[in-house]
Amino acid sequence: MRKLPTRIGLALAGVAFFSIALAVSVAVIAEPAPKPVAGITNIMNAVNHETEGLYGMIKKFCDGGGQGSADQWKMMRHRAQVMAECGNILMAKSPPRGADDAAGMAKWKQHCANFRDASKKLSKALAFKKMNKVTPALAAVAAQCDACHNDHKSN
Repeated sequence: MRKLPTRIGLALAGVAFFSIALAVSVAVIAEPAPKPVAGITNIMNAVNHETEGLYGMIKKFCDGGGQGSADQWKMMRHRAQVMAECGNILMAKSPPRGADDAAGMAKWKQHCANFRDASKKLSKALAFKKMNKVTPALAAVAAQCDACHNDHKSN
Protein backbone atom coordinates (compact mmCIF):
# COMPACT_ATOMS: atom_id res chain seq x y z
CA MET A 1 0.00 0.00 0.00
CA ARG A 2 1.27 3.42 -0.96
CA LYS A 3 1.71 6.09 1.68
CA LEU A 4 0.03 9.46 1.06
CA PRO A 5 2.16 12.59 1.27
CA THR A 6 1.79 14.37 4.60
CA ARG A 7 0.15 17.43 3.05
CA ILE A 8 -2.60 15.37 1.44
CA GLY A 9 -3.17 13.42 4.65
CA LEU A 10 -3.49 16.64 6.63
CA ALA A 11 -5.82 18.09 4.01
CA LEU A 12 -8.05 15.00 4.15
CA ALA A 13 -8.06 15.11 7.93
CA GLY A 14 -9.03 18.81 7.80
CA VAL A 15 -11.88 18.09 5.37
CA ALA A 16 -13.12 15.27 7.60
CA PHE A 17 -12.98 17.49 10.70
CA PHE A 18 -14.78 20.33 8.90
CA SER A 19 -17.47 17.93 7.67
CA ILE A 20 -18.10 16.62 11.18
CA ALA A 21 -18.17 20.14 12.64
CA LEU A 22 -20.62 21.26 9.97
CA ALA A 23 -22.90 18.25 10.56
CA VAL A 24 -22.94 18.90 14.31
CA SER A 25 -23.65 22.62 13.75
CA VAL A 26 -26.55 21.87 11.42
CA ALA A 27 -27.99 19.38 13.92
CA VAL A 28 -27.82 21.95 16.74
CA ILE A 29 -29.32 24.71 14.61
CA ALA A 30 -32.10 22.48 13.34
CA GLU A 31 -33.28 21.60 16.85
CA PRO A 32 -36.64 23.28 17.39
CA ALA A 33 -37.05 25.77 20.21
CA PRO A 34 -38.94 24.39 23.19
CA LYS A 35 -42.64 25.18 23.24
CA PRO A 36 -43.51 27.85 25.82
CA VAL A 37 -45.19 26.50 28.94
CA ALA A 38 -46.44 29.66 30.65
CA GLY A 39 -48.47 32.41 29.08
CA ILE A 40 -48.56 36.06 30.08
CA THR A 41 -51.42 35.52 32.56
CA ASN A 42 -49.51 32.69 34.26
CA ILE A 43 -46.39 34.83 34.57
CA MET A 44 -48.31 37.86 35.83
CA ASN A 45 -50.12 35.88 38.50
CA ALA A 46 -47.03 34.02 39.71
CA VAL A 47 -44.81 37.07 39.69
CA ASN A 48 -46.88 40.21 40.14
CA HIS A 49 -49.98 39.12 42.04
CA GLU A 50 -50.47 41.66 44.81
CA THR A 51 -50.80 39.08 47.59
CA GLU A 52 -49.70 35.66 46.33
CA GLY A 53 -47.04 36.48 43.71
CA LEU A 54 -43.37 37.31 44.27
CA TYR A 55 -44.27 41.00 44.32
CA GLY A 56 -46.94 40.32 46.95
CA MET A 57 -44.49 38.40 49.13
CA ILE A 58 -42.01 41.26 49.01
CA LYS A 59 -44.78 43.79 49.70
CA LYS A 60 -46.03 41.80 52.70
CA PHE A 61 -42.46 41.63 54.05
CA CYS A 62 -42.11 45.39 53.59
CA ASP A 63 -45.54 46.14 55.07
CA GLY A 64 -44.29 44.30 58.16
CA GLY A 65 -41.45 46.80 58.38
CA GLY A 66 -38.86 44.47 56.92
CA GLN A 67 -38.43 42.80 60.26
CA GLY A 68 -36.65 39.62 59.34
CA SER A 69 -33.44 37.70 59.34
CA ALA A 70 -30.60 38.18 56.90
CA ASP A 71 -31.82 35.05 55.11
CA GLN A 72 -35.31 36.55 54.70
CA TRP A 73 -33.85 39.74 53.22
CA LYS A 74 -31.75 37.61 50.90
CA MET A 75 -34.84 35.65 49.81
CA MET A 76 -36.67 38.90 49.06
CA ARG A 77 -33.75 39.94 46.89
CA HIS A 78 -33.87 36.61 45.04
CA ARG A 79 -37.57 37.16 44.40
CA ALA A 80 -36.89 40.61 42.96
CA GLN A 81 -34.22 39.13 40.69
CA VAL A 82 -36.65 36.52 39.38
CA MET A 83 -39.16 39.32 38.77
CA ALA A 84 -36.51 41.12 36.72
CA GLU A 85 -35.85 37.98 34.69
CA CYS A 86 -39.56 37.72 33.96
CA GLY A 87 -39.28 41.11 32.26
CA ASN A 88 -36.90 39.42 29.83
CA ILE A 89 -39.24 36.45 29.39
CA LEU A 90 -42.22 38.70 28.70
CA MET A 91 -40.36 40.48 25.89
CA ALA A 92 -40.60 37.32 23.79
CA LYS A 93 -44.38 37.23 24.10
CA SER A 94 -47.15 39.26 22.46
CA PRO A 95 -49.56 41.12 24.75
CA PRO A 96 -53.32 40.66 24.48
CA ARG A 97 -53.77 44.13 22.96
CA GLY A 98 -51.81 47.14 21.75
CA ALA A 99 -49.11 45.37 19.76
CA ASP A 100 -50.72 45.00 16.35
CA ASP A 101 -47.89 46.85 14.62
CA ALA A 102 -44.16 47.44 15.07
CA ALA A 103 -44.72 50.57 17.18
CA GLY A 104 -47.08 48.75 19.54
CA MET A 105 -44.69 45.82 19.89
CA ALA A 106 -41.81 48.23 20.57
CA LYS A 107 -43.91 49.86 23.30
CA TRP A 108 -44.58 46.40 24.83
CA LYS A 109 -40.88 45.57 24.82
CA GLN A 110 -40.08 48.93 26.43
CA HIS A 111 -42.64 48.26 29.18
CA CYS A 112 -41.02 44.85 29.76
CA ALA A 113 -37.56 46.44 29.91
CA ASN A 114 -38.82 49.13 32.32
CA PHE A 115 -40.33 46.43 34.56
CA ARG A 116 -37.08 44.46 34.44
CA ASP A 117 -35.02 47.53 35.32
CA ALA A 118 -37.37 48.57 38.15
CA SER A 119 -37.17 45.03 39.57
CA LYS A 120 -33.37 45.12 39.36
CA LYS A 121 -33.40 48.40 41.30
CA LEU A 122 -35.69 46.78 43.86
CA SER A 123 -33.21 43.92 44.20
CA LYS A 124 -30.38 46.39 44.79
CA ALA A 125 -32.47 48.29 47.34
CA LEU A 126 -33.18 45.04 49.19
CA ALA A 127 -29.44 44.43 49.40
CA PHE A 128 -29.15 47.54 51.61
CA LYS A 129 -31.82 46.20 54.01
CA LYS A 130 -33.17 49.71 54.49
CA MET A 131 -36.87 50.30 54.10
CA ASN A 132 -36.34 53.93 53.01
CA LYS A 133 -34.72 52.52 49.84
CA VAL A 134 -37.00 49.51 49.36
CA THR A 135 -40.37 51.26 49.65
CA PRO A 136 -39.87 53.65 46.69
CA ALA A 137 -38.31 50.87 44.62
CA LEU A 138 -41.34 48.66 45.25
CA ALA A 139 -43.66 51.53 44.31
CA ALA A 140 -41.69 52.01 41.06
CA VAL A 141 -42.27 48.36 40.13
CA ALA A 142 -46.01 48.76 40.73
CA ALA A 143 -46.02 51.94 38.61
CA GLN A 144 -44.40 50.05 35.74
CA CYS A 145 -47.07 47.36 35.97
CA ASP A 146 -49.83 49.96 35.87
CA ALA A 147 -48.30 51.75 32.86
CA CYS A 148 -48.07 48.50 30.91
CA HIS A 149 -51.58 47.40 31.88
CA ASN A 150 -52.95 50.72 30.58
CA ASP A 151 -51.53 49.95 27.14
CA HIS A 152 -51.66 46.18 26.85
CA LYS A 153 -53.94 44.38 29.34
CA SER A 154 -57.08 42.87 27.89
CA ASN A 155 -60.28 44.31 29.30
